[in-house]
Amino acid sequence: MGMIHSAGAVLYTVENGERHYVLVREKNGSYGLPKGHVEPGETLAETALREVREETGVHAVLHASEPAMVDEYPIAGGDVKRVSWFVAHYDGQTPDADTTQVLGVLVLPIEAALKKLTYGSTREILREVDKRLGAA
Repeated sequence: MGMIHSAGAVLYTVENGERHYVLVREKNGSYGLPKGHVEPGETLAETALREVREETGVHAVLHASEPAMVDEYPIAGGDVKRVSWFVAHYDGQTPDADTTQVLGVLVLPIEAALKKLTYGSTREILREVDKRLGAA
């Protein structure tokens, strides 16, 4: 049993005064936030930015160099996955799925994003980040 480290981002943009969040459709069909495994020699922040870029094509800006939240959950084989979540934003770009990484990308306002996300823990992360960000 080991710990698998991943990092990702709650990625958003502001359109017409309203925050819109980027969701990815994973290869298993579930909807989540961009994330992935930490590569050797990478920091968690570097991983989050790389995964956002690889999955969505977006060159994001992190709000902080440290994760905003951390989530841990058991995965197949008895390992535990630890995901370090950063908050990131972008402007003037159109997210586009790299289909070698994910099946699709959606950009949705908070309520629609919460309805689309597959897992409750991811919904809680999005709710908390949206609350921390306050008014758009």
